[in-house]
Amino acid sequence: MNDKKQSLVLLAIYSFGFLAMGVGTITPAIAAIGGAFPNVSFSTLLLVSTIPSLISIPVSVFGGGLAGKSVKYRTLVIFATLMFSLGGAIPYFLNDFTSILIARGFFGLGLGLIMPINSALIFNLVPPDKQANVMGINGVIMNIGGIVLQLLGGVLASVRWNYSFLAHALGLITFIIIILFLPEPQKANMPAGSADNAASTLKMPASVFGWCIVFGVVTILDYPSLTNMSSVLLTIKANAAVAGVVLMFMTVGGMLAGAVFGKVYKKIGRQTLSVGVIFFTVSQILFSFSQSVPIFMLGEACLGVGLTLCMSSIYMLAGASVHPSQTPMAMSIIVSGMNLGGFLSGYFYAAIMSPLHITTLRFQYYFGTIGYLALLVVFLLMFAFKKSAQSVGPSSQAKVQ
Repeated sequence: MNDKKQSLVLLAIYSFGFLAMGVGTITPAIAAIGGAFPNVSFSTLLLVSTIPSLISIPVSVFGGGLAGKSVKYRTLVIFATLMFSLGGAIPYFLNDFTSILIARGFFGLGLGLIMPINSALIFNLVPPDKQANVMGINGVIMNIGGIVLQLLGGVLASVRWNYSFLAHALGLITFIIIILFLPEPQKANMPAGSADNAASTLKMPASVFGWCIVFGVVTILDYPSLTNMSSVLLTIKANAAVAGVVLMFMTVGGMLAGAVFGKVYKKIGRQTLSVGVIFFTVSQILFSFSQSVPIFMLGEACLGVGLTLCMSSIYMLAGASVHPSQTPMAMSIIVSGMNLGGFLSGYFYAAIMSPLHITTLRFQYYFGTIGYLALLVVFLLMFAFKKSAQSVGPSSQAKVQ
């Protein structure tokens, strides 16, 4: 593939990744949406953010099983982009909360396909020696997308609550780029062996399911830092527009982490995951005690660094353990853990806080601090025996038609 064509392929991959953090687009508007529906309880209100995560779980797994097999990658990518753009923007026209939740379900159809297929495209369209760097840059683009979408969502919500949904329409630009420049990955050669034993040869490694659980736990712990931030900031007299700026710093931190991820991962390998958890822990400590907007910004930046380092490390570790034909399903399994964690997070904390009559939302940050410290201990013990970073990606056979 010549350099020009490779650049256009990367443009298509990155533009798709631009939408991956779109679930946070309306998080700065949660409080404003709640004000428009005063009779809706807070836990029900959070369904606006969590319903897409719930819908994403079966969609990501189902889509991962079809990608590159029964359905072309391009078809799924086009469908995902349209659902993201149209399903995300439709609530602008709605005034019934139930109808809004239904529209958010359609948005979840697209969201569930974006992240796993975006990662799978990297493993199937990018040479193995460039995958870590491309994964890192993709993380930068994802966070730039998060910055643009969250900031726009917060600014629009400060005008009127339903305007925030219009930010999703930016996905139509990605739709055009994908139509023009995204190729269909060539099917990878099967491993040595007969077709009869291919299924057993390509059995999904247990480690992939382990990373799915890890990602789910991480998401349960970090989700309150997204969904509840606008409500916490109201306690220090900050409005939805300020919440959008604060949340933007998560993507700033993620962007910085993505820019150096390739080099860091090649140097310290799987320990990159532990470094990410350290940044998560720092973020929760800052959120627990901050009384000023700048400290919340710093906390969100640390959260973004932790999320990008952990997410990218998990993708690389899982991707290196499977055959190219398995990468869509492997990524889908892992992302389903993230989506399930996002959906369960609110109910998890409610189950703890309600019986104990805890009303401060900052309890979730106290708990997050303890949870991340526990994860850090687990990873340090797991990685106590040095293991060199793998040459990421088994997809040396992956080519573009």
